[in-house]
Amino acid sequence: MAINQTKEQLEKRRDEINKQLNRVNQDLQMELDRDPEEQSIEVEHNEVSTSMESNLRKELNDIENKLLDFENE
Repeated sequence: MAINQTKEQLEKRRDEINKQLNRVNQDLQMELDRDPEEQSIEVEHNEVSTSMESNLRKELNDIENKLLDFENE
């Protein structure tokens, strides 16, 4: 993330992250297939989605803190 981001850039990225989080959460709520091989692939996909969600939440937290800094200036 760039060091000198504007408030508008941070707000735009926050909105993008929230959209991505919604997509990831929808993916995680899907039921597993009956086929064991397909289930294995889906479980791997869920692990990637969970990791991605964690990273997005960390970035979102950082952005929220930076936006608070703008408000406190």
